Amino acid sequence: MNKICQVLDFDADVLLFNKDTYIVSRFKELISENFSQKFRTPLREHHGDFSVSGLFKRLCINEVNFQVEDITWQSSTEGINCQVFRVGSTGWQSGKLRIKASTEIISPLMQKEAGKLNITVVLEFYPDNPNEPESPLDDIRKMIQAEAT
Repeated sequence: MNKICQVLDFDADVLLFNKDTYIVSRFKELISENFSQKFRTPLREHHGDFSVSGLFKRLCINEVNFQVEDITWQSSTEGINCQVFRVGSTGWQSGKLRIKASTEIISPLMQKEAGKLNITVVLEFYPDNPNEPESPLDDIRKMIQAEAT
């Protein structure tokens, strides 16, 4: 995977995974909903809060209690094969996608008031050919500009 990262922050861009397509905003929404569901789902049938967020709130090592407020999760460093179609471009760009989701651990009382966890999703795209022009016309424009000077 190359080191050039492009953050996909334009919600109308399109992602293609094999045969499945998503607009960026919907893909982020699905990730956020999935994390929210997993953080609220009880892990065991006992009394008390045994959800993922509940377990992190009770993190204790050698009698030292830790206040865990933020956690960042990310997909593997290899990335996920995908293609991106940016609004205004002329075609698909292939590369790898890394997903980072930051979760804010909120107390159960605040969760009831807020209605959901605070989850931020960032999509990082690593193009296979980072030096490839976004438009085939870019090369022609550069030639015309070079001739004019």
